Amino acid sequence: MIIGYNRNLYIGSLVFLIIIYTVGVIGLNTEFKNEIAALTPYTLVLSAIVLLLNHREWNRYFVIFVAFAAILGYLIELIGIESKLIFGTYSYGKTLGYKLYGVPIVMGLNWFLMVYSCGMVANLLRFGVFIKSIVGAFLMVILDLSLEPVAVNLDFWTWENGIIPIQNYIAWFVVAFVLLIYFHKLELKKMNRIAVGLFIIQYIFFFILSYTL
Repeated sequence: MIIGYNRNLYIGSLVFLIIIYTVGVIGLNTEFKNEIAALTPYTLVLSAIVLLLNHREWNRYFVIFVAFAAILGYLIELIGIESKLIFGTYSYGKTLGYKLYGVPIVMGLNWFLMVYSCGMVANLLRFGVFIKSIVGAFLMVILDLSLEPVAVNLDFWTWENGIIPIQNYIAWFVVAFVLLIYFHKLELKKMNRIAVGLFIIQYIFFFILSYTL
């Protein structure tokens, strides 16, 4: 089922995302920092809802991708904290909410959000699946570079000895690349302006916080 472009939905969604992330930037730099940080899981859920509402083509391939990206993202994180061989030695704090076997369940949703958004940005390029997947994976790493100091500061997770290992970024790239190959091979219309907007908003959000917190 292909859903036509809805200008009002797009504008409303964009304004909504700008507002909640702006409130986040401001709130996290006040005395209510902990209370605002505790809203992070809800912000991710709302962001996912907005993305899905603006998705243009729904079919079984897309539904399977959403489920696969979220489940694989969660499992990779689970294996990562248990084995310490994927991202390095780290553990999750309390900010991201309810954990299942030590991993916040919202992390699966976060992997879908980031892969989908980066995939949509990369899809603007007139290249093949391989190049688009490489570009999208690099965008994931770039976003993570701004995210990491904020995540540690807000107790999303902590690293052993406070050092973020290079393997973390390599693992992000590899996992993202695999998921993006799958995404770009999907038989569906890959047009979602809000996904591009969310990527930009999140990058600015984490970039600002990395300097202000």
